[in-house]
Amino acid sequence: MLAVRYGHDGTTGALHGTQFHFILIDDHAILRDGLRALLNTERDFQVIAEAGTLAEGIALSRQLQPDVVIADISFPEGDGVDAISTLRRECAGAKIIVLTVHNTQEYMHAANKAGAHGFVPKDAAYGVLLSTIRSAMLGHEQTAQSHGSAPLRGTLTVRKHGALNPKLTARELQVLVGVAQGYTSKQIAAKLDRSVKTIVKHRSNMMRKLDLHDASAVTRFAIANGLISPFT
Repeated sequence: MLAVRYGHDGTTGALHGTQFHFILIDDHAILRDGLRALLNTERDFQVIAEAGTLAEGIALSRQLQPDVVIADISFPEGDGVDAISTLRRECAGAKIIVLTVHNTQEYMHAANKAGAHGFVPKDAAYGVLLSTIRSAMLGHEQTAQSHGSAPLRGTLTVRKHGALNPKLTARELQVLVGVAQGYTSKQIAAKLDRSVKTIVKHRSNMMRKLDLHDASAVTRFAIANGLISPFT
């Protein structure tokens, strides 16, 4: 596949200014199409290029100097882990997010050693990827860790935050964390042993109180206020 550059509206053409520029590197066109569509719904994100091979992706990254590169590490023609090191050299200011089917400790450690800023399995919820991206852009220099996509386990732990506690109830804070981590109201309801209707009500109240209008805004808010750890 030939590498492609996009304008701000998703069509090929001249680049337009936006806050954060992305390049996608993956050999599956359907995945790139879906990911591009999702990322471009974020008002401060713009996918400016995509590539189906490592060589094309590295060349585009060198030329365009994106803010974020989302790359697979499994390609027929080369080692994606080695490519991470190359991307770090060629695009010193870019955050490298690995998106892969290889959700193992070995691949995670290899990606981390090569310099990846985040490591997300392809079966994870979009909210997990979004949380990882925004954490990296906010300068959280933490080692890449695995993000499981299984149903919620353990408790929905909320970090203390004095400014928020008087505003939201304890349950609303728990729902906020679940939404920020990319889980559905049904999944949150199952974990908290409440009805979906009740969770939807808490979710609506939480978003109204904080003046947040979609799940992406909730994720950004949770990261900015230290309510979730993006690498758990």
